[in-house]
Amino acid sequence: MNDEQELLEPNPVYKDYPTKKHGWIYIAVDMRDLSFSKIGLTTEEVPARRVAQGRTYNPFITLFTTYDLGRSTFGISQQELNAIEGNIHRRSVFGYPRKHLDSGRDSEWFPINPDDAEGQVDLVLAKRGFSVDHEHLYEVYDNANNLHGLNLRAMRKIKKIYRPLPGQMRQLAEEAGYSARLIRPYLDYLEEFYTEGHHGQVWL
Repeated sequence: MNDEQELLEPNPVYKDYPTKKHGWIYIAVDMRDLSFSKIGLTTEEVPARRVAQGRTYNPFITLFTTYDLGRSTFGISQQELNAIEGNIHRRSVFGYPRKHLDSGRDSEWFPINPDDAEGQVDLVLAKRGFSVDHEHLYEVYDNANNLHGLNLRAMRKIKKIYRPLPGQMRQLAEEAGYSARLIRPYLDYLEEFYTEGHHGQVWL
């Protein structure tokens, strides 16, 4: 824990709004093409339910990372969730959202690979002032718990990554009647992820 935790206060802009029982920011991918990422929010009990709704029109969508903001020190309101999602969607580093072909409206899909999207969402949440158990997500002290400005101990309490073993994913595809070649980009990513020393393994 750091020396600032006793000074923590809820965000004054949102402190009077009721908090949600569940509030998540999530990143999802299409296993056939990892050059795009879906970044959204849900107040479902588990974000997998929200992603499952998307599988009705795209069976290749899968979760990549989730952030359980309902677990933050002061909880999360619908209003702040919406503000965070809007902030993320407006940041130029994510690129312009892809348009729905039928309506021309913005989608939640962005031309950014999921690793980069995850790193940016990490920073957005940390720099916004979130804390978990009265411990800042943003780490200002140079120590073993500091990962590029992130408080590893606190972030691990709300962040979960989804990285199935490549062999398990290949078997699931084949059992569903798909050739593993269809999800080769995702399988290649997982094989690289599980090589010794991959930086992302710190979140497992």
